[in-house]
Amino acid sequence: MTGTAADDQTDVPERVPSGCPVIHLDASPPLEVGSHWRKAGELRETSPAFWNTHAQGYWVFTRYDEVREMYQNPDVFSSESITPWEPEPVYRFVPTQIDPPEHSKYRQLISRWFAPNAVNRIAPQAHEIGARLVAELAPRGGCNFVSEFAMRLPTEVFLTVIGVPHSDADLFVPWVEDFFAGFGGDLDQQQAMGAALGGIRQYWVDVLEARRGEAQRENDFVSLLVHSTVDDEPLDDALILDILTVLVLAGLDTTRGQLGYLFRHLAEHPDDRHRLLAEPELIPSAVEESLRLYTIVFGDGRKVARDTEFHGCPLSKGDMVYGLVSGANRDPRVYDRPDEFIVDRKSNNHLGFAGGPHRCLGAHLARMVMRVAVEEWLKVIPDFEVVTEAPLMERGGGAMMTLLDLPLAWEARA
Repeated sequence: MTGTAADDQTDVPERVPSGCPVIHLDASPPLEVGSHWRKAGELRETSPAFWNTHAQGYWVFTRYDEVREMYQNPDVFSSESITPWEPEPVYRFVPTQIDPPEHSKYRQLISRWFAPNAVNRIAPQAHEIGARLVAELAPRGGCNFVSEFAMRLPTEVFLTVIGVPHSDADLFVPWVEDFFAGFGGDLDQQQAMGAALGGIRQYWVDVLEARRGEAQRENDFVSLLVHSTVDDEPLDDALILDILTVLVLAGLDTTRGQLGYLFRHLAEHPDDRHRLLAEPELIPSAVEESLRLYTIVFGDGRKVARDTEFHGCPLSKGDMVYGLVSGANRDPRVYDRPDEFIVDRKSNNHLGFAGGPHRCLGAHLARMVMRVAVEEWLKVIPDFEVVTEAPLMERGGGAMMTLLDLPLAWEARA
């Protein structure tokens, strides 16, 4: 990650005001844990808005109010592209890349499946899965938390929600890992990324084929899509595959990443861990604080839909903008003691799940999975620590930040 102009910088448009900082920021390389948040905090305080020479060049807004305003104005900031270095994507994720009012048709169709009542329905099964995974790990006295728990729990719960066998997590865990590893730019990883995406889509092709021509199944999301209509028209296979693919990609890696940072915090801060043991009613608050302080979304992109001026920046139709969510969620103009983990923080209107009409559909599910993870883990493994002399590394913010590994150890009990 760099903060000054570099060799691969693009030309700076003449319309960038003379007082606007011009910076080269590439957040994709893996770095030591915490580096991305430190950089976001530095940029937030020195450069509320700047022109980034990375890729084709794009605007970056670093403070809470501006990022929230970006989310809340889809008529100016389109979701046609949400990756600032890819203004003309060849893919289309539904409903993520559809703007209002069309967006609401698909969101209403999907959102009821991930509403609080629907999520609460599968909470007992989530607890069973979490308890089983912890019981398997506890006698060993240690594990790589990321690969052996944080990746496994959300995947099994998600597949249960969708209505397919949770044992298929054996397929999805490596697919999702390979897909997001490809954002780093390594050619071999990009090939694995393509293969993973192909595997995911073929899995849903097979499920879809099995659901076609049969009556609607209860508690089966694919079956719901097959029997649904939008504007009185049934959904075609390509659209259903787009919906299923984005749900997998948006839902699994994110919760895994958030769990890694939350459990690293609990391992390194025994006072907070012991407080949750004594006051388990604070676990939801701790989960929320993790989403704010350790937000895995380095930034979020939008495409400018019409010429306008935004906080002194002359935006042109087709420009890409990037809201630095990781900086906004620690903005001292909004949060008291912004760089501290406050277990019982009262006001926590963070942007960890984005905002506006595209606020994360799976927010309730992610919160439930994280709460289950803490509850089931602390029941069996109340004391644990990070065991490595090497610095912990995190995947870059090109996609979602996540710890690459988190070695934990505890006293093994039979």
